[in-house]
Amino acid sequence: MILDKYTIGKVAFTMNGYKSIVPNMTKDDEAFILTNLKLAREEAIDYKNIDEISKIFKIYKTKIEAYFTDSGRNWHAMYKAYSDSVKAKKGAVPEAN
Repeated sequence: MILDKYTIGKVAFTMNGYKSIVPNMTKDDEAFILTNLKLAREEAIDYKNIDEISKIFKIYKTKIEAYFTDSGRNWHAMYKAYSDSVKAKKGAVPEAN
């Protein structure tokens, strides 16, 4: 819990992001992501500011994204589909009652 506070909850926040982006995530996918995010957190505690901490997480996020591409899922396509859906939701005009 202390490590999570020090890294401002980046493990949970990033894991939730991957769950939103990756359709049909398996338990193996989740385990791989969580392992890498925890490794990032362990390494990041040696740094003093959020920019340095984010750089460490970026290294591990790149490994996670390569994992999806290497397993036959196109990370860039999944991210684009997610991004497009978020943009579409933001652009949707609520119906008047």
